[in-house]
Amino acid sequence: MIAGASRAEGNFWLWQVLRLVFLVLPLSVAAQDDAKETAGSPAIAVPSNVITRIEFTGNRVTQPQILLQEMLVKEGDIADPVLIERSRQAIMDLGLFTSVHAVVEPGDGGSVLRISIKEKYYILPVPKLNRDEENNFSLGAELTFDNLAGLNQQLKIRYETDDATGLSGGQIDTHSLSYNYPRVLGSAYLFRTDISQQRSPIEVVTGSVLSSLYEKEAWTASLQVSRWINRAGPSRGWQVGAGMVWRRNSYDYVSGTTTDTFQGAQAVGLTLLGQFIDVRDYLFSREGLEYGYSGEFGAPVLGSDTRYTRHEFFYRKFILLENSPHENIDFQARLGLSSGDIFPGDSTAYSVGGSRTLRGYDSGSFPGNAFVLLNVQYLRPLFGYNPLRGALFLDVGNAYPSNEEINLGDLKWSVGIGFRLRLKSFVKIDLRVDASCVHDTGECKFFAGTREVF
Repeated sequence: MIAGASRAEGNFWLWQVLRLVFLVLPLSVAAQDDAKETAGSPAIAVPSNVITRIEFTGNRVTQPQILLQEMLVKEGDIADPVLIERSRQAIMDLGLFTSVHAVVEPGDGGSVLRISIKEKYYILPVPKLNRDEENNFSLGAELTFDNLAGLNQQLKIRYETDDATGLSGGQIDTHSLSYNYPRVLGSAYLFRTDISQQRSPIEVVTGSVLSSLYEKEAWTASLQVSRWINRAGPSRGWQVGAGMVWRRNSYDYVSGTTTDTFQGAQAVGLTLLGQFIDVRDYLFSREGLEYGYSGEFGAPVLGSDTRYTRHEFFYRKFILLENSPHENIDFQARLGLSSGDIFPGDSTAYSVGGSRTLRGYDSGSFPGNAFVLLNVQYLRPLFGYNPLRGALFLDVGNAYPSNEEINLGDLKWSVGIGFRLRLKSFVKIDLRVDASCVHDTGECKFFAGTREVF
């Protein structure tokens, strides 16, 4: 019985093994056939996450290198969505485009990063015509060439004539030319130069009688070279630089009693710059901050008739309110200090008052060799139309005879309302109308311009 049981158990396991062989054999043959079929046909291409090509569309004027140098990704890098978005925004921050879009698509052997842009208009003539409450007229024109040669260069030419306030009447004529080249030849260096000439009447008043009249001709020319600390990537972060400035005043006798009060003089100085910039451009609004220092140091060894210094510190903050597109609170603080007049007996280093400093006061109402200034404004789109924004603002500041005489208890201030119309197809053009009232007299003034205050 035991032997029979053993044979039965052995037959059982033999049948199980044979069944397993017959089950596996067809599957194995089928697998071999599949393997042969797969080996004989091309494999399905799986898109790589590596950027093999970067393509730009819509850049009729802008050179591709201007766009590439702002980007955080390049060909051969992983298509990181975060870095691609930061690159897209950095291109938008140039201020040259109305829109920038980025998309990653499959390509041969990898991914293609396509960036489509819509360019603004780069030539802008702006006529200038204004009349104030005292029937003083200003007339002129400004011609701006942005993105010259597609390399983000800027050339600006301006002429303006203003009625001069005073007993003699007359007018103030101003000519200026400026040129700015960010990232020279694709490097981290920036170059800027300015030259201006102004002719204006200068009066000597005895009591209430005009006793002498001269005409002043003032020239200013400067050049500056600076560089980004970060050699590659977006144009933001720290920038440092140095340069030179030349100023010269001369006087021509017109009428009245001759005087030796006005003597021609020359000032030559070295300039220094250090600033941090991290501002985002959302076409109709801004977000971020910038702050820094600029200085000027004149000395006889440079050809200056006098020794002098000027220091200016600034801080600007652009706060974009959450859950409210293009609603901003903007803040600016400035402090100016100097060793005194560049041209002794002629003019002070600074003046405060006018459409870009203390609205509500006439231009240059408060001259001095030191100044403080604070501007705060709230901006909000009107009627759901983003290009048109209303503004509420507060301006506070004053100028003082010297650095030692700054008195924060003696500040002038004004409040006002205004409108901003962003012409999105032009580079940094905001049609601006402001009405500002002075707190101590209640007097109100109206201003118009084509640029924001800061």
